[in-house]
This record gives sequence, C-alpha cells and structure tokens, in this order.
Amino acid sequence: MKQYEDPPAKIFHRAHPAHDLKLVAAGATFVCDGCKEPGDGARYACGCGGDSFDLHLPCALADKDDALRHALFPGHDFFFVPEPPPPVDKTICDACGEPARGYVYHCFEADLDLHPLCACLPGRLLQDGRVFELRRKASSSRPCGLCGDRRRGFWAYRSYFDGEAVDLHVACMKDMARLSWEAARKNQVGGGHQIVQASLPNMERTLQI
Repeated sequence: MKQYEDPPAKIFHRAHPAHDLKLVAAGATFVCDGCKEPGDGARYACGCGGDSFDLHLPCALADKDDALRHALFPGHDFFFVPEPPPPVDKTICDACGEPARGYVYHCFEADLDLHPLCACLPGRLLQDGRVFELRRKASSSRPCGLCGDRRRGFWAYRSYFDGEAVDLHVACMKDMARLSWEAARKNQVGGGHQIVQASLPNMERTLQI
C-alpha cells in the first residue's frame, strides 16, 4: 500500500473548491471531512472562512480513477467513491466492521468496502520486538488480547507468545485510538499508521500483562 511518504505541500480538492488545501504536519486532532473518521498528525487542511476543513492524507490523495488492490482481498478491485453505495446507512467497513459514513473504497463485484485508513493499515507491525501480521479474519477460538472477546469476520493483527497465537482486533485498536484522540481534543493537545500510533500505548500495556 502507498503510504504517501512525499505528499505535495498544497493541493486542490474537489470537495473544497473555494481554497487550496495545505499540508499540515502536526497539530490538534481532527475529524476528517471526507471519511468522517477521527485522526491526528499529518493532514490537508484549510481554515479560511472560520471553519476548518480537514482530510486525512489517504482521503485527500486518493485517485478515483485507479483501482486499489489489497493483499487481504486478492483478485478484487476497489474504487474510491465519495460515499458508500446504497443503502448508505447499512454499509460497514469489511476491515473493522464499523459503519462507513463518508469516503470509502468499494469493490462493486464483491460488494466490499474499506475505510481509507483501514485500507492503508500496514501489513506488519513490530512492537516490543514482536512481529504482528495483519490477518483477514480474527480467530474464532481465541479472545482478542485487548478486549477479551471473540469477533469473527474482521481484521486483526496476530502475533505469537510462547507458541500461542494472540490476536488484536483492528476494531479494538481503533477504539483505543479514538479514545486517545477524544482525550487530546478535550485537552486541546496520518495514513492508516495514525490508528496504529494512537493505540500503541495501550498495546504496550497489554503486551506486558
């Protein structure tokens, strides 16, 4: 997956035609006006007119004409669309299982949907010397190392401890990231890596148990 390592300093975006959007390297947490998901760190933003307009990098730089292919869905082409296909209120992300309310990658052939940030999640993480690999389905026989529940059908990061597999649901990592972002917004404190980075402190505590 492309991780937008060298994004342009300024772009024009059809969702905000009145002003160019500028690359902001850091700052307060925000809610993306494209996918409606929270985030922090690098983004494209415009504060003209008193109202801030913000987009995650994957949302701002997505190419609606190019098909996206994901390693966990081999043989399927995903296309960037500004809103989920109808019925919009029933569309969920096939990575995390959460509702898709805005920008989304959609596979018309298989009726699959991915949040832009979920589509950009790294396939492998290294945390405390342990390797976590992204899997299409969490184990139905083992509880999640974060929530303790079993959740079938959605993505998880898997590692091994003393020969035993441990899954961390992507949805649980997003929950932790969201709590971190909300706390930061109350205190006025990019790509899919934003989810990983925001949930790392909780992951570290879990791995020490």
